[in-house]
Amino acid sequence: MKILESPPAFVTSGVADWLTRLVDLDPDLAPPRTDPTAEDPGAADWLRRFVREVVTVNPVTRDALSSIQIFLIEYALDCVDWEALARDPRFRHLDWSQARLTSL
Repeated sequence: MKILESPPAFVTSGVADWLTRLVDLDPDLAPPRTDPTAEDPGAADWLRRFVREVVTVNPVTRDALSSIQIFLIEYALDCVDWEALARDPRFRHLDWSQARLTSL
């Protein structure tokens, strides 16, 4: 029998995969950090804020989703290990405080 990952690991992995595709689609999504080797204690909070803003808005109309949709998305986002995601080598070099969707 296959053992499933714990919900936080599963959700974090899913957000990481989605974010990787988003960064690949829009290289200007977030500017590079001035020193990617230095610890950035705010990176996880900025990353969480960016993801929340992106996924709680209808990408076609730019309107907010319904309350229940936002509740369910936020419930799932509460399972993400934001610290681990911010330390991920795929995202660590980016300045999430300046992240913006530009070309999508």
